[in-house]
Amino acid sequence: MRLRHATTAQDDLSEGVASAFIKAAPLEGGINGKDVDDFVKEFRDLRKTYHKRVIWGMGAGKVDWRD
Repeated sequence: MRLRHATTAQDDLSEGVASAFIKAAPLEGGINGKDVDDFVKEFRDLRKTYHKRVIWGMGAGKVDWRD
């Protein structure tokens, strides 16, 4: 149950970051490359954690990670 709540919270967090990025862009006079790079890195890290939790939940904790 805690894993499901953590997964949902992670999804909400990543969507919040994406929404904030989209809403802030016009207010700041456009988007520059550094802003995009920072957003992509943060968003990718959040989604990676989200997807790991989803996979973990599907396998009932039996997931082998390969690096």
